[in-house]
Order: sequence, then C-alpha cells, then structure tokens
Amino acid sequence: MRIIIYNSSSFGGCFDYGKALARSYAARPEVESVEWWVPVNSRPEPDLPFKKRFISDKPGFSTRWKKQMHFLYRVFVNPLILARHLSREKSSWLIFNDFEQISAFLWVPLFSFLFGKKHRFAIILHDPDRDAYPPGLALTVWSMKKIMGLMQVAIYHDFLPDKPYYQKTGKCLYLDLPHGFYTLPEADKDLKKSLLYHKTTGKSLMAIPGNIRKEKNYHMAIEALVHLPEHILIVAGSTSNARVDVNAYKQLASKLKVADRVIWIERFLKEGELTAVIEAADVILLNYAVSFTSQSGILNIVAPFRKELIVSDGPSSLASIIRKFGIGELVEPGSMDSLVLALKKLQTETAELQHHWDEYLAYASWENHVKKACKVFDSFEF
Repeated sequence: MRIIIYNSSSFGGCFDYGKALARSYAARPEVESVEWWVPVNSRPEPDLPFKKRFISDKPGFSTRWKKQMHFLYRVFVNPLILARHLSREKSSWLIFNDFEQISAFLWVPLFSFLFGKKHRFAIILHDPDRDAYPPGLALTVWSMKKIMGLMQVAIYHDFLPDKPYYQKTGKCLYLDLPHGFYTLPEADKDLKKSLLYHKTTGKSLMAIPGNIRKEKNYHMAIEALVHLPEHILIVAGSTSNARVDVNAYKQLASKLKVADRVIWIERFLKEGELTAVIEAADVILLNYAVSFTSQSGILNIVAPFRKELIVSDGPSSLASIIRKFGIGELVEPGSMDSLVLALKKLQTETAELQHHWDEYLAYASWENHVKKACKVFDSFEF
C-alpha cells in the first residue's frame, strides 16, 4: 500500500494533522511508502517523508487584494501541480488533508478522467459543515457533491452533519476515526514564570490559545470577567485573517474596565510557549460560536495535560466528544450566564476527570486512526 498526503497549507491545524498522519502511516508495516506533499515554504521535521511541491501560502504581500489574488492563484494552480506529480506515481491512496473547494469544477473531472483507474482517493473532513463557505450556498453544495463523488473514503471525527453532499448510500465509504492528540515539548520557562506570577495574587487563569478567530467568542470571555473578579484571561495566538479586529476586543475590555485582567500574547506561539500557556492555565476555554462544527485541534493539544475545559454545546464533533467522554463542562452556546456559572463551578469544585481523560487518550491515538484506515484502504482493489 502506497500513501500520499496532500497539504496545500504550511501551518495551522491541517499542517500539524498532516505531520502526525505522515509519521503514523510510515510506522505501519503494511504501508510500502508514505509521502507528505506540502508547499515550498513548509518547514517539516527532517525525519518525515515530505516533498515540497506546491505554491507558497505565505507570499509576503502586505496589500489585502494581492493576498486574495494569490489565494485564488493557489486554489486553481495547486491541483494542477498535484495532477502533474500524480501522473508520475505508481498506484497510491491520495489523502486530501486539504482540498480546494472553489476550483472543484476544474480539478475533480480532471482527476476522475486521468486517475480514476490508477489511484484511490480519501478525504479528511476537518470542517464537515461547508454551508458557510463562499461564494454561496448553491455553489457550495454543487462543489461538495462533485468532490465527494470523486472519493472512495471520507474520514470524519465523531460528528457528520446531515448535508445533501454527504450521502452514505453512495460509493463513498464514511469512516468515523479518532483525531489523534499531539505531544508538546517542555514549557518556555520565562513565559510560564511570568504567567504563574499572576496566580500569586489568588487569581485563576483561563486561556484561549491558538489562532485568533471570531468564532472563539473572545467578547464573551472578556464580558465574563465583569462577573468573575477573581479570574484573568489569557489570549495567546496570532490573528487568523484580516477580518479579526483585535483592537475591538481590547476596546471592549477597556470599556468594561477589565483590561488589566486580560493578558495578550499576540504572535504565533512556538511549541514551548504554547506548553507554557496550557500548563499555567487553570481552565481552557473552547467556547465556540454555534456555527463551529469541527473538532478543535486545541482539544488534542490540551488532552495530554488533562486540563479543565469549558466547551460550547453546539452541533459539533468537539461537543460530541466532550459529551461522550466527560472531559469538560458543556455550556449553552452564546449564553453568558451559562459560561459564568461553569467557571464558578470549576473554581469551587474539584472535577474527577482523571479516568475520563485516560479513556479519551486511549481512544484518540494516531495509531488507532491509521490502523483502522489501513484496514479499509486494503479492502479496495486497484
């Protein structure tokens, strides 16, 4: 069995996921070869079977319209680069860890015509609810139907929305596989020390780590501080896109007179810095907007640390996992009262989560993921 993993991004959750997949597939005895295909600006670890193939996703432009044009260029050209390289490969399983939805009308029929009998295709549905994607619902449904029509296997994590483009009665086999957890290095000592200093005043630290995105409900966490004078909020990460206005959150904190209890670490965190934030925090907030339907990669970074979690109870893989394994407090999406009550509860009660974390960590391993995937892949004929 030969495996090729396609990644058009060089950073973020999908990139880390691809890195873990490549390493795990390489460890399987039934896998003959593994290659992880990434953008030319990627910096994977040297022990991984990676090949730099695709257009850089960090062009260095400062102008917004230039960034947008470069994005469209990548969306249309990367699949063509992928097709060129696939034409030179022996029969393989191509796993789409990223996929270009906007240009599906071009590359899906091309791949079906060129490689329908040569290669087999699998897709990772990191975000299985595509309706919020541009440039409109009708095109979203049409393009996703095209993409799913090409696939032999679709992999999702615990929750799959009821969408017209996910039809389990078709030729595509849907697999519910665990999202593996990540291992971080030791904490950055200076950052951890500076964060722990705030605990000497008797305060509790709650953190929202990772890329700063609108759906993480920072405004609710800031507003909650008004009702929680004993809490400090840590926001640690870089903005995910130009639509995120960090200054608006800072102005809100000033207006509510809680700015002195918000710690901003506005940069892409090195792994040791992320460890420091997680270890220092008493609570990790995963209080997403109701539109969030994925399983948070942060959950699988935090899991080995067995931290207290507060998670929004929406229609998502994340909430489903929290409910199934009992590894956090679920709160009503968009409810300030529910969030504040959960934070007060965690402050006054000691949650017995140890055995629940053991169960989750035993389930959420990359080894489990690739073992089950390989068994299914092996059942298909070329």
